[in-house]
Amino acid sequence: MLVTERDAARGAQEPAWAISIQVGEALWRGRLAAGLSSADIARRIGADSDTVDALESSDFARLPSRDESIAVARAYAQIVGLSKIWVTLALDKELIRRNE
Repeated sequence: MLVTERDAARGAQEPAWAISIQVGEALWRGRLAAGLSSADIARRIGADSDTVDALESSDFARLPSRDESIAVARAYAQIVGLSKIWVTLALDKELIRRNE
């Protein structure tokens, strides 16, 4: 299960499609489901729109440092109701795979 008990208690649900897709697409789908624009997300998490766009498109070359990227992705996940743990683990795995 990708959603922890704590996340579930706060209303987060594991999207069925999140298991087989990249973090960027999961965040994008979550944003669309929440009816938010990428500018809304950027404003809420205090990131620039380019970083939000880079996350959604899995354009790792445009992302800031690993730690900052994960922090932004976790904040984004919280807004759209995705598990912060899943986003952290999946994004870290994608970043490692990219650097291999």
